[in-house]
Formats: sequence, C-alpha cells, structure tokens
Amino acid sequence: MCFKFNLLEKAIKQKPQIFLKNITFNDGSRIKLNRNSIIVFTGPNNSGKSQVLKDVENSLNASYYDPKIVLKSIDTEFLGEINEKIFLSNHFISLGNQQYQPNCSGISFSEESLLSKWREQKLDDNILNLFVKRLCTEKRLTESEALNRNFYPERHSLYRLYRNQEIEQIVSDYFHQAFGVDLILNRFAIQHIPLHVGIAPDKKAYTMEMQNAYYEEVAKLPKLEDQGDGMRSFASILLDTFTSDYNITMVDEPEAFLHPPQARMLGKMLAKNNPTDRQLFISTHSEDFLQGLLDADNENVTVIRISRDKDLNKMSVLNNSEIKELWGNPILRYSNILSGLFHEKVVVCESDYDCLFYQAVMNAIFESKNEIAPDILFTHCGGKNRVKDVVKALKAVNVPVAAICDFDLLNNKTVFKQLAEAFGSKWNESLQTDMKIIYDNTNAKGVDFWKQIKKIGKFGFTGDSAVAYENVEKSCKSFGLFVVPFGEMECFDKTINKEKKDWVYEVLEKYKLAEEPKLKNARSFISEVVCL
Repeated sequence: MCFKFNLLEKAIKQKPQIFLKNITFNDGSRIKLNRNSIIVFTGPNNSGKSQVLKDVENSLNASYYDPKIVLKSIDTEFLGEINEKIFLSNHFISLGNQQYQPNCSGISFSEESLLSKWREQKLDDNILNLFVKRLCTEKRLTESEALNRNFYPERHSLYRLYRNQEIEQIVSDYFHQAFGVDLILNRFAIQHIPLHVGIAPDKKAYTMEMQNAYYEEVAKLPKLEDQGDGMRSFASILLDTFTSDYNITMVDEPEAFLHPPQARMLGKMLAKNNPTDRQLFISTHSEDFLQGLLDADNENVTVIRISRDKDLNKMSVLNNSEIKELWGNPILRYSNILSGLFHEKVVVCESDYDCLFYQAVMNAIFESKNEIAPDILFTHCGGKNRVKDVVKALKAVNVPVAAICDFDLLNNKTVFKQLAEAFGSKWNESLQTDMKIIYDNTNAKGVDFWKQIKKIGKFGFTGDSAVAYENVEKSCKSFGLFVVPFGEMECFDKTINKEKKDWVYEVLEKYKLAEEPKLKNARSFISEVVCL
C-alpha cells in the first residue's frame, strides 16, 4: 500500500509556479504575500502606482539591470521543476536533441540551460512570460480580438474559451451585467474566430443538427473588436480572469474606459474570482473600482496608498482586518470618502453645503491668480458627530486630512474630545484646563449662551476665557482641526439672513468670491485650512 502511494506521489508532480513571498519598498516598508494575494495600489497622480507594477515585473527579470524606482527588493518562491514533461510540451516547441523554443516564438535553448536558470531562479524574457502577465491599457484593447484558426497558442484566452462553453457562459453573464448584452464566441467562423456582442439567440430553439443556423444568427451580431474601448477592455479582463494560468498578473488602471457602475462591478468580479494560485497586483485611480473590490469581502485584499515625498515613495498599508473595520462603517461605505485615497489632502466638513462653499472659495483664490487649485477633496459626513470616523479612516492610510467644524463643537465635550483623539492628539492637562475655563465661563452665563455664541464665535469670550480659547484654537490647528472662529459658515456674511442651503446658493450667485470684501475672512480662513 505504501509502495503504491509513493508511485502515485511521484506521478503527481508539482507543476512549475512562481510567487512573490515578500516585497520591500524604497521607504523600507515590507509586505508579506499569500499565493492568492490581491494587492491594490492607490494614491494621487504621479505617486508611483503604475511604476510599482513595472518594478515588480522588472525585479523578476534577470535580464533587467536598471535600478528599480519604487521597489527595493523582492523574495520569490519557485515551485516544481520547469522540465516537467507536460509543462514543456504545453509551453515549448521541441526542436529535437532536447532543444526547445517558446510557443510564443523566441530564441531556442537546451533543456539543461532552462533547468539551470530555473534552479538559480534567474528568469529571462522567455521564461518570465510563462508566469507573469501585465495587462496594460493598450494590451487590453487587443487581447480579445478574433482568434486565427491557423495560429492559436493554447494559452490564448479565446482558445481556452473555445474549449470550454461553461466558462464562456460565465464570462457572458458578467458582460451582460455590465453592458446589457451577451458576449458570444462564434465557433463556426471559418478563418478567424471572433467574439460578438448583442442578445444571444435562444439555444433552446436550436437542436444539435441546427448549430449552423444558430451560429449564422450569431454572425449577424456586431463584433466585439468593432465596439468601444470600454467593452473591449472589460472583456479582456474577464477573459484573463477565467482562462489565465499565469501566477502573477498585473493590471494597470482596470477602470480605464469604464463608467462608474462598470468599474465597481469589475472590481467585485476580480476579487470574487481570483484563483487560489494567482497573485493579482492592481494600480487604480478609481473609487468605484476600489469599492467593488471591497464589496467582494475577499480575505486576501490589501490596499496600499502611495504618497510621494521628493524621490521617496511612502507606502501606507491597510490590511484586511483594518479594511473590514473601516468598510463596516456605512458612512464610509456609501459615501465618496474613499476618493480621499487618490488626493493629496482631504478636508472633512459637517455638510455638503459647507463643502460647496469652502471649495468654491479655494478655487476662486487660485483662479484669481491664474493658478491651478491644489489637489484637495472636500467631503462631508452628515454632522460633526461623524467627523471623527472619517478622520480616523483617512489617517489610517496616511492621507493628509483636516476638518472644519462650526463653533458649537466646543459645546459637546465628548464629541470634541473624540475628534481630537481621532487626529492623534492627546486630551492633555493643558487642554483640559483651558476647556474648563471656557465651560465655567459659558455655564455661568446661562444655558442659552451657546446659542448666542454660535452666531458670534470666539468674540463672545472675554478675559480668561478669551485667552483659553486662543490656546485651544492654536492646539486644534496644530493637528488639523479648524473651528469656524466666527461661529458658523453663514457668519462670514450676516447680511444674507437665510438657512445654510439658501445662504450658500445666494453667495455663490451674488459675489465674485475672490474679490468680495465681505468674504475676506472666509478667504483668510480657508487659506489657512488648505495651507496656502
């Protein structure tokens, strides 16, 4: 019995595979990977998202000698033997005398040299291309073009689709969800086997003997290769997901050419269907795509935000447990706050009208100087009680963040303290002392005093309480919390006596924001918030 087991064990050989075990970045940070890790790189423009994918590919290539830009080093894991007979026959053309040439063309080599490179873990282009695939934007537009019957490498996605109608149906179902039409492979095409898009003929209406008639109807439908970039790119990623046997796949901006709902669906599909033996590296600039990935609730997703400081790319890693904690918060899940990962800075406000006004003022300041406004996202969370959650989430991935709150924030010690702590500030003895002076002063003037002071801000304080407030304000600004010093946003122009929404609309319609004297304090305040 044991003898038979040993024979079986020898017969079932581990096929050759390559995985990354660890990646060390140029800032010294290091991540550990599983064999089915999904690593997502986010960050503002020019932070290094696309470059990190190139660095991963180049780090595996022994023929590449130029220095890496974002990566410092990688640790690899080689499994199996590359001279395993089935693997050789599937990926190489035998030239006799143990000489081989890749199916995808290239320089011939001996089996011994192939084995030697594998054992030394030195991969040239010929071998690397068997395990690593980078789906760049340009390649995705041609990956799903018609397959030539006279030349169809077995690794080609359409060839594998041709061999498996079950996978074809899965791919078509996802495609239909995204675009409302089916994706059908025309198996009866004579020279080139294309994909068609449209409403597929009902297969139940055709018997086996009527297959010609079925595919004649398919041939009347438009070809995928004649469709827009969005359809072609989406289809290429679908095909790669369900037919590829590459161990390492890199996708640069998968959301390119797609509308937000399609980008979100693509992210969810990729996370739900990633094989157990494929590492997926993605760079994205899409909040919708990222939301789709997180919707899938895949245990192996890691989000890394890249920020750039001169020549250093700083990595902020959000692992799966942290993702679950943050993503479980509906405020974060169903808002645009994730967009903050792709901006240089985020300013969190209490309401969308606050965001509208403050961003308009910032933009006006720069437009008046004929300059481009900084890459700052203004976002809201539906009230000051929730600001702390957004601040905590963004600081977890080192997004520079500030918050703007109306003056009555100080009236709620619990909310104020929690927000300060979300910024990483300790509720120290000095702050407690100053706040006690403020509370004692306001409480002595009666319960209605806070209603009055919200309309006049810090100017309602006198004596010791005024000094205490200056200390508190300075402390808050040091960690990014800005309390409206005049009370609330509407106090920047008290000549417009309207509710917040109508106040904002009238200000935007009535004034030139960069010039209006009444808004001088507003311009000064927002300039300090965004560090102008």
